[in-house]
Amino acid sequence: MAYQRESLVAQAREIREASGVSQRALSERAGLTQSHISQIESGKMEPGLSSFIDMTRALDLELVLVPKKLVPAILNLVKAQATPSMHIHAGQPNDKRFARAERLVKQLRQIYGSSADLDRIDDLLRFLRRVNLSDQEMQLVRELIDRLDHHQASAQAAPIVREIAQNLQRLRNSIAHAAPSEPRPAYSLDDGDADA
Repeated sequence: MAYQRESLVAQAREIREASGVSQRALSERAGLTQSHISQIESGKMEPGLSSFIDMTRALDLELVLVPKKLVPAILNLVKAQATPSMHIHAGQPNDKRFARAERLVKQLRQIYGSSADLDRIDDLLRFLRRVNLSDQEMQLVRELIDRLDHHQASAQAAPIVREIAQNLQRLRNSIAHAAPSEPRPAYSLDDGDADA
């Protein structure tokens, strides 16, 4: 139970920081003292439910109870509808890896200038960040990010960047065009539609 509470507090802190909101500004919005918020975020104080709700609502977030079996679907919906300015952290443990990859792309643009391959990698990372990746798919992304990092300052960077873009494109295509796990009917009749 403590781990889940710490995870929620950490996510709220990350969203606050990503939104550029200081503890002081959050304290004014939430009606809590800055000291109280600091102690909650540092783990020195366990937040009461009402304090935590005040904090999250001040960050334009809402706490909602969801049936456990629907959590993956809800997380995917939230990520799919999110805009970059929303700072959505829907429990994806790989967010830091994607952020690192986006920083690498930015560094490569500074070194070599913009290119179609770097633009494609950037777009594909944004897409992949929003989908639920299997462990195997995430392992491939990790390997490609590590390769991008390793070769960012090498003379052979351009062909490697192109190959990484092609591999990410293949992964994206396999996810986007994967066969559904079970066939969906073209229509369905409810019990009340027997005379239709």
